Amino acid sequence: MLGYLAGGLLLAAGTLPLIPRSILALIPVAIAANIVIGQVVGTITPIPLYLDSIGTVMIGVLAGPAAGAFTGIISNLIWGVTLSPSVIAFSSGAAFIGAAAGWAARLGAFRTPWFAVIAGALAGIPAGALGAPVAAYVFGGGLGSGTGGVVAVLQAAGLEMLNATLAQSLFSDIIDKALIFALAYVIVRTLPRRIRDRYPFTDHSRARSSRAAVRVG
Repeated sequence: MLGYLAGGLLLAAGTLPLIPRSILALIPVAIAANIVIGQVVGTITPIPLYLDSIGTVMIGVLAGPAAGAFTGIISNLIWGVTLSPSVIAFSSGAAFIGAAAGWAARLGAFRTPWFAVIAGALAGIPAGALGAPVAAYVFGGGLGSGTGGVVAVLQAAGLEMLNATLAQSLFSDIIDKALIFALAYVIVRTLPRRIRDRYPFTDHSRARSSRAAVRVG
């Protein structure tokens, strides 16, 4: 686990210089949201989802890929050190989701709800593929009560550990990230304009008519 921790710290150090200073005050709030929601969903509910990256995705949408990746990494490291050491091993996947949210926002995916959902589902595919080998070989399958149950059912149906974990990861991550990206779209749309204006990156997420109005104004 120390190797994963060291790798996460190196990744975070590499992204830190690229982060807009205006977003730094929001990152602790995003990290807290990730940890609280993720801990509740992963340990208490039987839902085979994670919902532990809403803060990460929001930072990616507000400030870009580097800020999103940094938030994902630091979130997992803090969560792992304080509550659940196993999540440290999934820091690379958390970084990817934050970066993917920023890339999707830059391409305009958060201008409409359906594009946001599609972008989230697509981001869930590599996220699931990244996490599955770690879950299978390091931890013996799904870690949460819900995800672990899905892996157990698939194994009982005849799938070996890696295939069962990969199937569960892809299923869970695609739905999970589609929901989170959709929620991020709603949150961005409800933010007051004075707040959005603090983060120029959100211009990528404005509807085309709104962007034209801003330029004219």
